[in-house]
Amino acid sequence: GAGENTSEINIRNQCFFFVTFILTLIISLALASFVIFLIIQTRNKLDQISSKLIAEKKNIEELKKMHSMILKRLNQSGIKE
Repeated sequence: GAGENTSEINIRNQCFFFVTFILTLIISLALASFVIFLIIQTRNKLDQISSKLIAEKKNIEELKKMHSMILKRLNQSGIKE
């Protein structure tokens, strides 16, 4: 009787270990997938922000050119700041 109880306990322990191991693998896979998703989302957002900054830089440069042209015209017409 004692030998059968020991073998049943060993089988239960092995099953418990196997189920725990599988659950740990599934949770690890889910977490890794979530981290990869977050990395991709972050990279996409950074690309969007970068392209907006480049566009704003171009706008600022155009405004600087317009500002210098206006100042030149004002100076040519004799109006001082």
